Amino acid sequence: MTGVSTSPVWAPYKVHTHNPSSHSENRMHSDDVARKFGFKGALVPGVTVFSHLTQPLVARFGAAWLARGTADVSFSKPAYEGELLTIQTEGENTFNLTCVNEQGEELARMQASLPATTSPPDPRSDIAPSSPPAERQTVAWDLMEIGKPFPALRWTPTLEENLEWCRENRDDLAIYREGATPLLHPGFILRQANYVLRQRFLLPAWIHAASRISFKEAACVGHRYEVRAIPEEKWNRKGHEFARLYVAIRSHDRTVAEVTHTVIFNPRQRAAST
Repeated sequence: MTGVSTSPVWAPYKVHTHNPSSHSENRMHSDDVARKFGFKGALVPGVTVFSHLTQPLVARFGAAWLARGTADVSFSKPAYEGELLTIQTEGENTFNLTCVNEQGEELARMQASLPATTSPPDPRSDIAPSSPPAERQTVAWDLMEIGKPFPALRWTPTLEENLEWCRENRDDLAIYREGATPLLHPGFILRQANYVLRQRFLLPAWIHAASRISFKEAACVGHRYEVRAIPEEKWNRKGHEFARLYVAIRSHDRTVAEVTHTVIFNPRQRAAST
């Protein structure tokens, strides 16, 4: 029969999501501001939804996926505080995951893989970051300069921070708690792409639209990392201003993860009703 998937279907993973960023600088995670942009309430962060999507992969493949896995995620609709989300997974070599809410609406889609080896990092990972500005400026189209490196973000994740991330994202897998220096949660790693952007600009309200992440080696609690970012493209669509960043997370001159991170840095505000 044509049109019927024969890929193995995994048992669904269900989780009540949580918005841990209600007091974030990004006011899209607050009810009042999100409603001004046409949403029914505060948005659950994209990195939280991504964290939920990774749970079945890490539950099955463990450290191997955290060391050399890939994931390409896009967000189509927002998740809201307390919603019961279902992660559906199918695939044998390439894994297709979707996140749906209780109404059956698809919120996010992700394609993931576990290659036998990692690919070399992009040469841009070796480009030196810029010096920190005297003060952050509010993000604007002309300030988002293509090809100009951001200042580096220094990051030394602690055990408590990693555990807090797991608690906030309802992920109780033991792999993030085992050993003297446990492995970092992949959502916590992806969050640094948000933070390196936030370190560069003041962003009153913005939206995470998509990311592709490629792990080169497992990242661990207590290690020192440097997060570098370079805008590679910007565009305007339906009144929204988008940018895509190349992000490298490095340790001791090695790139441990690469991200292409797409954001709406200046969303179109909904017109006031008359």
